[in-house]
Amino acid sequence: MDGLVCALEVSVSSGSIQVARGQTAVLPCTFTTNAALTNLNVIWMVIPLSNANQPQQVILYQGGQIFGGAPQFYGRVGFAVTMPTTSASIFINNTQLSDTGTYQCLVNNLPDRGVRNIGVIGLTVLVPPSAPLCRIQGSLDVGSDITLTCSSEEGIPRPTYLWEKLDNVPKLPPTATQDQVQGTVTLRNISTVSSGLYQCVASNAIGTSTCLLDLQVIAPHPRSIGLIAGAVATGAVVLVVCIVLVAVALFYWKNKHKEEEEEEIPNEIREDELPPKCSSATKTFHADASSSENDTLTSSNTYNSRYWNDPKANHATDSFTRFSNSNDAHQPPFSRSGSTSARPVYANGGHPSPAPPKTLVVTASTAPSPQEVIRSNGSVGRKPRLPHTRSYAVSQATLERIGAVPVMVPAQSRAGSLV
Repeated sequence: MDGLVCALEVSVSSGSIQVARGQTAVLPCTFTTNAALTNLNVIWMVIPLSNANQPQQVILYQGGQIFGGAPQFYGRVGFAVTMPTTSASIFINNTQLSDTGTYQCLVNNLPDRGVRNIGVIGLTVLVPPSAPLCRIQGSLDVGSDITLTCSSEEGIPRPTYLWEKLDNVPKLPPTATQDQVQGTVTLRNISTVSSGLYQCVASNAIGTSTCLLDLQVIAPHPRSIGLIAGAVATGAVVLVVCIVLVAVALFYWKNKHKEEEEEEIPNEIREDELPPKCSSATKTFHADASSSENDTLTSSNTYNSRYWNDPKANHATDSFTRFSNSNDAHQPPFSRSGSTSARPVYANGGHPSPAPPKTLVVTASTAPSPQEVIRSNGSVGRKPRLPHTRSYAVSQATLERIGAVPVMVPAQSRAGSLV
């Protein structure tokens, strides 16, 4: 029927095509139409796998002419059959990795209207594994753990790796651990038996590639063993010497500390011996030597209830008694109440010597005013006079009334210790 518009439909025979790099890929595309092909328009587009956001034109047929597309396809792309025809298939020579992507075949033929005028097909360019690189990680000394690695820079799809030892019936030692995806194999506690030639095979769907690795385990040298043993022995000797030195130092320190403590013991203040008695004249001499000028009273002995001299003295109203000569007789002792205590009698009929009264000898010096002297030149000078020194004895009772406090002063004994 005239004026009837027929539908145009595009079909592809395969949803995806795989081709090795460098080979030719044919992308099929056909369509059906009832109209003449005078107005046929065919456009091929690609969405690269490397850049999905940038669609590119591959080839164009329009008005009986063919136009090229993106620069990367110049000279490599064309229609598989002479146009115009109902087959819009194209070919791509010398395929590259960049050719991988999704291709669309768009057909228009007026006056037919396309319901399904687009065909979609995927192209994958396969790359065989490149020559892998084999390496050793770890020490080659006996007893160490090492890892053999193998990897290829190229390979689509991703290659798998297989390690094997060429000069051994078992391909790998029983303790070896292999990872075929990562291309590694781990050898533990290696020995000289582990030495040999190892091969890594990288393979994928379209090809294989290999690399060889010569493993030589280093055996310990006898001299090295001797050096290690010597180092261990030397370390042990040094440790023992250090321990001995520390022990000797501690022993010396303890002994020295003990000696210092023993030397400090005789210097303690003790009352283990009374000082020797001395005569009244001697005490008076010491009292006179310690007197001060201008009627200053000084004590020849610190007030102590145990050490008092007993000169015969007459007590004055001012609690000071002028000291008599050392040949005067001793008066009987007295108590704090002033009464005389009875003399005890021993079993043999003897009587102990009376205890001397407890007094303190003090001295006072008096310096009179200098005497005026008329000199030959008429001037008047003063002639100094020698000071007069007086000695007094202060009783214990008097000292207690005035609030004196007894104080013990350490003195040195004949043995050289402080008492």
